[in-house]
Amino acid sequence: MIPPRFNLVRALRRAVGPLCAGLLIIGCKQDAPAVRVGTKAVAGSTHVDSAVAAPASNGWNPVAGPVLLVAGAAPDEAIVFFGPSGGATAAVDTGAVDQATATLFGRDSSRFTATLELPAGNDNAECRIWPLRNLRATAGAGAWSVGFVSSNVTAIPLDSVDALPARDSMALAAEASRLASAVTANTSPSFQGLRFTAHDIRRFEAAPGVQALAAQLIRRVNQEANPQEEQTLVIAERDSGVTTGRYQLAYAERSFGTEDEVVSTELVGAVRLGPNGAPSLVIARDSDAGLAYTLVERTGPRQWVTRWTSNMAKCAD
Repeated sequence: MIPPRFNLVRALRRAVGPLCAGLLIIGCKQDAPAVRVGTKAVAGSTHVDSAVAAPASNGWNPVAGPVLLVAGAAPDEAIVFFGPSGGATAAVDTGAVDQATATLFGRDSSRFTATLELPAGNDNAECRIWPLRNLRATAGAGAWSVGFVSSNVTAIPLDSVDALPARDSMALAAEASRLASAVTANTSPSFQGLRFTAHDIRRFEAAPGVQALAAQLIRRVNQEANPQEEQTLVIAERDSGVTTGRYQLAYAERSFGTEDEVVSTELVGAVRLGPNGAPSLVIARDSDAGLAYTLVERTGPRQWVTRWTSNMAKCAD
């Protein structure tokens, strides 16, 4: 029912194009209804934060160490995003991660360690990738999605609905569609009335006694001359003891445009930064402009905000 995970590094393998899609991010508090917020086209950025202005410190938590690592095209490659600077800039001290020991996490909370080595080679002459590093893993290495050069990060397991019985999986897909329908953001009239298709749904524990759901949903207009796509990411919560109760919308973001313009999102990891840290979701945003990652943090019951966004990794001109 749910298609397999899309290739997160596709933006690194193609030429950079303009970003023309509209994108909206909404933070919902308690049980208040969603607020209708206007959105507009953005150039050179993966999103517009309609609720929270970026702090002067860029939002990166020093407890997480100097970088966010995400899996490259091969398991022994890591794409490096420098946290305090917001991304890859000339002012970054890349030596800070040379031969550093990283902790790598899978979405099922599996973990292992690896050493960051010299920048990885790239045999694609049309796409020179700056932040790629080789990894030398210790024994017991396996598949991973995100990593940190810090011992103060713990993973939160993300349970996929693919592992559930078909009836339960269909029920969660219907719940995710209901939540996406509640997002009253501006979008193209072409999508009105169309059904949502669940691309990925993950469950996790947001806090003791609080069950959370993160889902990515897609709607498409299959016009041969002008195919359109809309992608919606929702985060919702409910009390764990309420097995039949509905989830309450806590966060949503939406992107729409042509298939080449739309910003694709994917939940690639969930972590706590520090021993008592709030949950943070690692969200990938892939577009023609490049590949960027965002940390979306829980600040209270049914309250999630964008805390940090990386610079883009993209093909060089």
